[in-house]
Amino acid sequence: MELPREWSQMDAQELRDLTTTLVAQLTEREAELTKRNAQLSELDAQLSAGAAQLASRDQELKRKQLKIDQLTHEMALIKRWRYARRSEQLDAVQRSLLDESIDADLEAISLEIEALREKPASAPKAQPRRLKLPAQLSHREIRHEPEATQCNCGSELERIGEDVSEKLDYTPGVFEVERHIRGKWVCRRCERLIQAPVPAQVIDKGIPTAGLLAQVLIAKYLDHAPLYRQENIFARAGVALPRSTLAQWVGACGVRLQPLADALRALLLTRAVLHADETPVPMLKPGLGRTHRAYLWSYSSSEYDELAAVVYDFADSRSGAHAREFLGAWSGKLVCDDYSGYKALFERGVIEIGCMAHARRKFHDLYANHRSDIAAEALRLFAELYEIERQAREQKLDTDRRRQLRQQRTKPVAETLRQWLVHQKNQVPDGSATAKAIEYSLGRWAALTRYLEDGDLPIDNNHIENRIRPVALGRSNWLFAGSLRAGQRAAVIMSLIQSAKLNGHDPYLYLKDVLERLPTQSASRLEELLPHRWQPLIAH
Repeated sequence: MELPREWSQMDAQELRDLTTTLVAQLTEREAELTKRNAQLSELDAQLSAGAAQLASRDQELKRKQLKIDQLTHEMALIKRWRYARRSEQLDAVQRSLLDESIDADLEAISLEIEALREKPASAPKAQPRRLKLPAQLSHREIRHEPEATQCNCGSELERIGEDVSEKLDYTPGVFEVERHIRGKWVCRRCERLIQAPVPAQVIDKGIPTAGLLAQVLIAKYLDHAPLYRQENIFARAGVALPRSTLAQWVGACGVRLQPLADALRALLLTRAVLHADETPVPMLKPGLGRTHRAYLWSYSSSEYDELAAVVYDFADSRSGAHAREFLGAWSGKLVCDDYSGYKALFERGVIEIGCMAHARRKFHDLYANHRSDIAAEALRLFAELYEIERQAREQKLDTDRRRQLRQQRTKPVAETLRQWLVHQKNQVPDGSATAKAIEYSLGRWAALTRYLEDGDLPIDNNHIENRIRPVALGRSNWLFAGSLRAGQRAAVIMSLIQSAKLNGHDPYLYLKDVLERLPTQSASRLEELLPHRWQPLIAH
């Protein structure tokens, strides 16, 4: 900085002016330094954010690769079992059912691996081997043309050809071939080719329509028809669909429907009252050559809940850890039987609601086997409790009025039953069947009578037991591969089918519509396809 002359030669005004100039220059330089520091800080923040993004992406890639490695290993194990020598303990039906499960599992694993892998922009598209469709089936043409036949340049487009693909459709009892015709239109002036896009499908480039896929799933998981039987049924209709192909379709549908079942489970876990039950299912584990006992756990909303839903969870045992894992942090009121596997839930805040039907059943068995007078009297008192519930249901009482009715009429009957049980307990021999029946009710009395204080609670667990009954009907067809994948796939599909029935829907029409819409449904609108919210876009 140059000074005009010696400081000693400046008068006071000149010094003041010089001071003002110097202060202004310093302030300007400080502002520049502050701006540069801010720019450096911003750059440093950007670099840190970029590094964090790279680290996050690296972690995500490692997670995906780990999952791919796990799935690849699982696939190798399944393939090794498939081509290894089979145990002589398996009969022909068991081997057929296991083959179906393996084919479905392999297809599901392939789709999961494909979804995890990074897709190169120029990856070649493999052409799947397509089944030849019978010429004698009726054909229906579906044309896909551009919305406009005028090019952006103003010239009219000229149709120069078409692409044709065939799909096999099914409506109950009738096969039909859909011929999808996509016209090719070109602008001669600017050499622009226009063609309507290929409609999205659940199984990309496959021959089945949503209607045929829905039929296969309904037949397997609702009507309990294994795929080898469906193969024979379709063959009699003139269509050769190998069970291995059907199994691949089932595996693919299980993967596609999983997010919908997950959304249904998440919604169920927002309810204050849930039912729970479990039923054994034989599971064929590779390497054993025989079945061992697995379990299908069932969880549903209450009959008094506006949400009608049931979600199944397949597990390889009856361990209470499975219930704890499924329910997670949920801490509402759980209607269940006296199975010890639920006890840990009650210790962490879940409220136990007993099942009066289980208590009654102890005395019903006594009466049926021994014509016990004590059992007869117990059944009479239980009948009074159920008669009041029947009347409440018949009158369609709301929560408050149902509670008032229980307080006024049910509570005195329940107290009479309790006092009678206490009296009878002192009259019968310890360890007898009658004593055990009495001790069951008295030991769980608080849980059994909580419904008296809450109009939203049911008297028993029959609501969920009715949901699990369809499973028992098809139990003989349930032989799964040891990975549990097939059992879990069945749980996913049955959750949607049974929930659709609870909401009054035709399960076939529901699944058909969902499978048509699912490929283009955004994740933010997935709940629109849940059974309690589903509305068909078109009349079927």
